[in-house]
Amino acid sequence: MKICKRSSKDLDRRSGLKVQLRRLYSTKFQSIVDLTALPTYSKSFAINRVTCRNLLLGPVRPTGNIHYDKAFSSFEILRGSGGDEKVKVVFADGTFDECDILIGADGSGSRVNKALGLENIVNIDSHWSFLAKGKLPKDRLDKLPPQVQKGPVLVFSKGILFFYAFYKLAKRDQPQAANNAVDYDEADASFYWGLNIPKLMSKEYNSYKDIPDRLQFCLEMTKDWAPEFQTLLTTGQDEEDSSDIYDTALRASTKPVKNWRSHLRAASHGGQPGKGHARVWLLGDAVHAMQPNRGMGGNQAMHDCADILPHLLELNNMALRGSLPTTEEISMACDKYEAAMIERAFNWVWKSGGVSMPIMDFDGVLGKSISIASKVCLPFISAFLRLPFMQSSDKQQSDWSGSASSSHL
Repeated sequence: MKICKRSSKDLDRRSGLKVQLRRLYSTKFQSIVDLTALPTYSKSFAINRVTCRNLLLGPVRPTGNIHYDKAFSSFEILRGSGGDEKVKVVFADGTFDECDILIGADGSGSRVNKALGLENIVNIDSHWSFLAKGKLPKDRLDKLPPQVQKGPVLVFSKGILFFYAFYKLAKRDQPQAANNAVDYDEADASFYWGLNIPKLMSKEYNSYKDIPDRLQFCLEMTKDWAPEFQTLLTTGQDEEDSSDIYDTALRASTKPVKNWRSHLRAASHGGQPGKGHARVWLLGDAVHAMQPNRGMGGNQAMHDCADILPHLLELNNMALRGSLPTTEEISMACDKYEAAMIERAFNWVWKSGGVSMPIMDFDGVLGKSISIASKVCLPFISAFLRLPFMQSSDKQQSDWSGSASSSHL
């Protein structure tokens, strides 16, 4: 709890940016809708993964509880003569460890999920998916279109999805100037973009390895777009410290049925004691992988941590009092955690596109209609939602899962 609060305060103090919302653009780089006009739209902002990881790991490192190069291979349930149980975790290098509860947080390619028997992760193979990320020194920032500084850019066109965002932290312990300008820390600043392209648009390639030049391929697929997009795709690519353009596996997940663990145990007839076992829990993308369209995957993983912690502390307190929690007691805690987590997180899986890539085109009639409607209707909707009785209702039904701030942890 203290670790989360400390990391949150450091992030809030250094962010130097207001919480930002995605803005939908056409391929002509014309704004279609500004979602900041809706006060109830779930807010978030981009963050560099390394920066976030370092903030969270900072207070943990001194304890010596962080170990690297230990890829999960398998687990088995060990039963003692007195009926007590442990989880034996085997790693890829042949080493193993034992624990009371194994928490699988190994991402959308989760081996823990598969070993547990849930297997609800779905591969989305209809699109080529590329991403690039890199550092953002001042000279690169100056080359970017000014609209990018207003918030992340999102484009849907003929099945192509493009997303661009950057993140910068204020220098440590630096006060904000009177004009709200912040001198940001160039060492921590970074940009990120993702481009998903329907495979039907490039039938000459069968796999990623067949594409000789990924940057050129991305530029070719967007050659009819506004020049600003070419700038976003190429900024930093000609520098020595530029990162490669990566291909990434798109994955999402299906919502587990109620009592999925008991269903798995019943189906195995006791022949596979690890299937659905209550001593193996799942967290983050390992259970609710989602498309990146709404940028909520990381938020949901952190919210999982907030939800799971009280149950772990309660079980730990039982052990400290001299009574090791039974599998039944652990199962009850797991059920409470999953009941809340599944309803919350899979709502965002659905909002992010479910298990298929959204096919939308904002360059035609749809985009123009949304643009006109947003200019005419959003101001009235926004004013209505800011009325006192609506704000009171929002507070009672607040969806904290949509907040990028981790202060509630």
